[in-house]
Amino acid sequence: MHDVLSPQARPARRSQRLRATLLLAGAVVGSSCLSLGVVAPATAVTVTPVATTPVSVGTDTPTPQQLAEAQRQAAASAAQAAQVQSQLDAAQSQLDALAKQASTALENFQRADEARQAAVTKEAVQQERLRQAEITLAEGKKDLGQWAASSYRGGAGGLREYSGLVDVLRGGATDDTASALASVKRIGDGRSNAVEAYEQAQRDQVDATAQAAAARLEAQTQADIATSAKQQADALLAQQRTQVAALAVLQSTAAGTASSDAERAANLATAKAQADAALAAAASSGYGAVGDCNTSISLAGYANGLIPRSALCPLASAPNHVLRSDAANAFAALNTAYAEAFGTNIPVTDSYRTLAEQIDVKQRKPGLAATPGTSRHGLGIAVDLGGGIQNAGSPQHLWMDRNAALYGWINPAWAQNRGGQFEPWHWEFTD
Repeated sequence: MHDVLSPQARPARRSQRLRATLLLAGAVVGSSCLSLGVVAPATAVTVTPVATTPVSVGTDTPTPQQLAEAQRQAAASAAQAAQVQSQLDAAQSQLDALAKQASTALENFQRADEARQAAVTKEAVQQERLRQAEITLAEGKKDLGQWAASSYRGGAGGLREYSGLVDVLRGGATDDTASALASVKRIGDGRSNAVEAYEQAQRDQVDATAQAAAARLEAQTQADIATSAKQQADALLAQQRTQVAALAVLQSTAAGTASSDAERAANLATAKAQADAALAAAASSGYGAVGDCNTSISLAGYANGLIPRSALCPLASAPNHVLRSDAANAFAALNTAYAEAFGTNIPVTDSYRTLAEQIDVKQRKPGLAATPGTSRHGLGIAVDLGGGIQNAGSPQHLWMDRNAALYGWINPAWAQNRGGQFEPWHWEFTD
């Protein structure tokens, strides 16, 4: 049943309908702006405001033209909001793709550089082995030469020994068992050990030379791979930074910056207060001496998990946790950006692990922990994180996926294997 209005009430009802239409238009635009996330296009996108004609809304009866204009403005505002949201969605997809590529390139660089370092170390080991073999050969040649001369002067019996010694000195290394036994028989059991050591030194010389050359080639190959990966990572990170900056422009165009600037400042203040409280608590607990975060402390000579706390740097936002100084400083920069977004510091659940701690974790979590002595936690370059970051798909983890590589931190590929080892909480620093 329809209400029947008096002629005097009809203008008021039309005015109310106009107000409702305008309010609906405002709600459409407002809800679209509130739904915008922090995203970034490769290039800034300009959003042109829709020109509107003021509509007078009062007690006067709105004309059909005014009603049509109000409806047109509402439709135009809704269309503009939808367009901006579409641009933001596309920009965010671009940022996600760039962030993933940059993380992969950083991880490739890290692995190649580690392989290069391992090859350099192997070459050094083989060069030392070669040096020792050459020392043994020089000493053996001197002794065998003196014995050969003595045997030569000893007459007929000595000539047989002389012949065996000459065979060894001239023949080089041999794997012919019959020949070796014949030489030893001619030389005599008393000197056979020296002959065996000499021939082993010859074999070591050949093998060490070959392995050193192969290690040198591998080191150069991995150095080339690392250089290429680093160049690719730097280029992708530059694009990622541009994308983030362009997204900020698009975001501010859509929603304005005054409130977000104020919110970021408030978030930083809250996070700093939390960090100060944690620092005071750590100081009062006497957790142990740590290194200077302002200088790069060499960790050369320290094995995995055997780095002293005095050579490591505490995290400013989580002072009971320590990392290598460059990793700690990079984490501090990452934490500042995170605090601006979320109003809290990045919660750290694990950082550097001693060898004893690695053994304990391996016993408790055999399917998750690395072999003791091989964990990146034991190098002071890995952290486990909480506060939502440990949940893939959460806003906190998504933010890390899109921003962490800009500060040198990645969730490595192996930790993203949802069909196998899956550790969204594990993040590593790539130097």
